This record gives sequence, C-alpha cells and structure tokens, in this order.
Amino acid sequence: MIREAVATYAPPRDISLKTPPNWTAAIFFAVLSFLHFSISIPAFYHGRLEGYVSFMLAIVFAVVSSVSYFVRYEMTVLPQQRRIQLRTGMGRIRFSRGIPFSDVHAVRLTLDEGESSKESHLEVLCDNEDIECPPTNVPRQQALLLAITLNVQLIIVSGDEETSDPSDRSF
Repeated sequence: MIREAVATYAPPRDISLKTPPNWTAAIFFAVLSFLHFSISIPAFYHGRLEGYVSFMLAIVFAVVSSVSYFVRYEMTVLPQQRRIQLRTGMGRIRFSRGIPFSDVHAVRLTLDEGESSKESHLEVLCDNEDIECPPTNVPRQQALLLAITLNVQLIIVSGDEETSDPSDRSF
C-alpha cells in the first residue's frame, strides 16, 4: 500500500517577543536603596530626624528597583486576528494596544559593521510609528519570520548599504 504525501495547511501560530529584565535600572535603584538604608541606620542610632527621610527614600528606591525588574515589554503577532498586540507592564497592571496588519509596511533589520547580533535592531515600520522589537539572539531569522508572517517587505540595512532583497544576504 502506497501512501501519498499530502500537504496540510497548519494555521500560523502567534509569535510572542518579550524583553528581559531591566538589570541596569534594577541594580541602580537597589544600590540607591542600600545607600539610603546605610545612611538612615546611623542617623536613627544618633537620634537624628534625617534618618526618617533617608529611610523613606530607601523604601521608595527598593520598590522602584523591584518594579523596574518586573516590568516587561511584549510584542505579540496574532496572524489569525491580523494584528500586532503591544503590552507594557507587569502582572495584571498592563497597558495594551493593537495595530492592524494593514498599517504595517515593512520590517527593517539594522546590522552593525561586524554583523553581530548584539548590535542589531529589528523594527516593524507602520503608518505613524516604528515599533522596535525586543532584542534577540537570532535577528536575521526573526526578521525573516516577521516579514513572512506579516506579508510585508524585508529591509536589511548594513553600514551604508540598504537592500530590500533578502536573497542578497545569507540567513
């Protein structure tokens, strides 16, 4: 019995891109909190009122440090609904907005001279704005996937050279 190879259509999956924790802000505010705690303890010991101000600032900076660690930016491409959903926030406290596929014109990948993935920027070009995508280790593959999913042009910018034909580059 011979089986025929049958191609089946699989509906496209959602693509979700999230930013990592903002370590720079979290560590900076944690250091400020530690600094104010270390100022407030001797002030309390010597009975000075400045200790209360420094203690309150330490608490505020500790809260800001934890919030800056947990706040994330998320970009989700929803092909079945034909829109891009952008979210910023943490937990249930989120700001969300959607952009229809009809507003998207192209996907732009900007590479540095050495073509290192750490210095690459991926943007979705829309009518009124350019949406920067979260950083990735595989920017070329992600740019191609987004361009195919959104059914738009892929623009690759490298140094002084700009091309819109992905066949000119090796992915």
